[in-house]
Amino acid sequence: MRTVLGVSVGSTTARATALDAADDSVCSASVARPFESSGHVSAALELLDSMAVAHQVEPADSILAVPDNPAGRSQTSAYSMHQADRFMVVSELGAQLRFLRGTGQLEGLRTVAVCDVGASGTTVSVADPKIGNVFWSVRTTGFGGNMCDEAVRNYLLATYGADELVSSATLDGLVVAIRYAREQLSSLRVAEIPGPFIGGPVRLWRSTFEDIVDRGVRFIEDWIASAIVEAPKAVNALVLVGGCAHIPTLRRVLRRDLRLPVLVPAMPDSLTSHGAALLASDAMRRRSSRPLVAVGTIAAPAQAAFASAGYDAIPRHRTA
Repeated sequence: MRTVLGVSVGSTTARATALDAADDSVCSASVARPFESSGHVSAALELLDSMAVAHQVEPADSILAVPDNPAGRSQTSAYSMHQADRFMVVSELGAQLRFLRGTGQLEGLRTVAVCDVGASGTTVSVADPKIGNVFWSVRTTGFGGNMCDEAVRNYLLATYGADELVSSATLDGLVVAIRYAREQLSSLRVAEIPGPFIGGPVRLWRSTFEDIVDRGVRFIEDWIASAIVEAPKAVNALVLVGGCAHIPTLRRVLRRDLRLPVLVPAMPDSLTSHGAALLASDAMRRRSSRPLVAVGTIAAPAQAAFASAGYDAIPRHRTA
């Protein structure tokens, strides 16, 4: 069995997905968190190295998906890959689009807006999912997972108090517990949070969490709508990815107020590493399918990975 590997770099989490190249089935998945923001690249590389050794993955079959500068995305295809010492590198947008194409959710869509609501901020990129052309990309730090977690922490400490001997390490542990609770509240109505509270662990209800982050959600809703309207291409659908895609109230207000479909994949926070692994599998198949060339002859140019779609223009949408 030959295995390919995809690893994503996040500001608070690194994720890895290993696939069987024969059928793209998942062999293994791993998560490294939490770690300091200054060490997030090192943590991702350590995860890549450990997974590559465990699954005997060749350097050419390992892809690291990294955040890039939104302003520079229009210059190259999101699917462009670059060679590093012991792995290939692709933009996180390219990995996300590859995963989404594989699910069939983008079938028939000519231009999509991928809204990545991560820990440190939110990025909207308008792209052609078939060939990877990026038409528009903007980012804001006005809303993200870290902001939500900090707001919840301040609320809990103000409401339930804290041990006077609480340490900075204890407060860091509280933020981690809040992050887990935020993920749980995507499917549960209440989550329990241990911490340095005077009365012991406390319960955080989903309705309370939504009240705490309401101002931030309203801000990012307006910002996303403006980003889509200002894009140079009409958008057929919005795809919500990243850890904050789990927040029910965010999904709800976007679906209510944007006049276009809002898609949320089943794994919005882990699809980047999975998509990177799919790109590695695609690259392996392309290499293995290249015909042998006789000595002294010139090989015909390889067919482009993605043909031009030749789309017709459609009317722009606008917000409600």
